Amino acid sequence: MNRKLILVIVCAMMLLSGRLLSQSQSESKNSWELVWSDEFTGNQLDTSKWNVLVREQSKHNELQYYVPGEVYVENGVLRIRSRVRKFGSQEYTSGRLDTKGKFAPVYGRFEIRAKLPAGKGLWPAHWLYPQNRDWQMETIMADAVANGKEGFIPEERPWYSEIDIMEFLGHEPNILYGTLHYYTFNGQKRSSSGKWSGAVDYTKDFHIYALEWEPDSMRWYIDGQLLHVSTDGIPHTPHYLILNTAIGGSWPGNPDSTTTFPRFHDIDYVRIFHKKAYFK
Repeated sequence: MNRKLILVIVCAMMLLSGRLLSQSQSESKNSWELVWSDEFTGNQLDTSKWNVLVREQSKHNELQYYVPGEVYVENGVLRIRSRVRKFGSQEYTSGRLDTKGKFAPVYGRFEIRAKLPAGKGLWPAHWLYPQNRDWQMETIMADAVANGKEGFIPEERPWYSEIDIMEFLGHEPNILYGTLHYYTFNGQKRSSSGKWSGAVDYTKDFHIYALEWEPDSMRWYIDGQLLHVSTDGIPHTPHYLILNTAIGGSWPGNPDSTTTFPRFHDIDYVRIFHKKAYFK
């Protein structure tokens, strides 16, 4: 090999090395950094991080009563138990917990390793909800839009959003859903949703469910595989995390003779990351 060719090769390698280094530095600068987590390694739920809900059913004609006794930590795993149990007006009990008032980030990577419950009528979910929803102002603004007086309402409009990191129906063991529900600037309700049909049964083992929420886009993942992307209606206000299992309701339908109880929604860890670039 002649000296000139060697020189060309060396220069090319140096240039490529410089580009890779620059790219690596850029990616490192903008990489996700862990800011909040719960590994559930103790003997009980950390109430400095979580609230546990007490509530009769929900807005979708569900059948459960959420009670604290159905949320507990066991052998390094958070367990949300669902079972047949008469409580108040309901015939089932289940669990729901959230970080409202304790941690409600704007943007981030939300990563949850979980094993989901099987059975008709089981509806586990990991989702995000606005920390400071203004119900009264939303009603006033909705009335203004409906009456053609949109121009009189403020620029800062508190239309709410709901970010479903993962939803699952217990009778569809290999199907997952990721959705952003939002309102347009003029008050029209819309959704951007992805449906994933996997090759595995998500009730048989733990899998990683993740959402990356950035100022210009949202991306949903299952075990690192991209599930859905949305660039419309991205919220820019604090949202807190909710983990729950609903029973019955308009979407999953009610439990039937094939559904056995108790059922468990097991969560190995919850990890939330931010990027420094957003908070300079």
